[in-house]
Amino acid sequence: MRQSDAVLSHVGKNIRHFRDLSHLSQQQLADRAGVSRRTIAALETGQVNISLAKLDAIAAVLGADFKRIVSPPELGESAIVNTLAWQGHQPASQATLLASVPVSTQVELWSWSLAVGEVYHAEADQQGWQELIYVLEGELSLELEQETRVVRAGDSMLFESSVRYGYANRGTQPLKFIRHVLY
Repeated sequence: MRQSDAVLSHVGKNIRHFRDLSHLSQQQLADRAGVSRRTIAALETGQVNISLAKLDAIAAVLGADFKRIVSPPELGESAIVNTLAWQGHQPASQATLLASVPVSTQVELWSWSLAVGEVYHAEADQQGWQELIYVLEGELSLELEQETRVVRAGDSMLFESSVRYGYANRGTQPLKFIRHVLY
């Protein structure tokens, strides 16, 4: 099974699951989400690719977040999702939901780069703060109090930043990553 087919299967199962929990017919869901009943039926059987905006509208009606609609049901509440959410006509056209984390007040988006051998040491943030990292190029050594975790290009990691930590480029090429601060 292709990855896009698997995602459509997850979407179908999840929509049906949340629709059943909400005690909605396909027609009721379609009317509230602004799509046709045929679209809902096709989604539930994994037969149609839909825009992300329409899928988000369906998720809102069902009281489920977007992540829960597109992810494998066994993923549950995991922050790291890494699920193909949309596939275009060409294989190079796609959108992948990397992670989803509920936040209470604010999110900051940062672009970072570290030269080879460079290290950044951070003080502990307030309790409840988290960071979500996505490495674009190179290899990040995330130095936490009890361990060092290596995050490679194309990978994500979520961690509690209420401890002292550091970003290090212990690799052989420049490091670029995206940092989200969630609090």
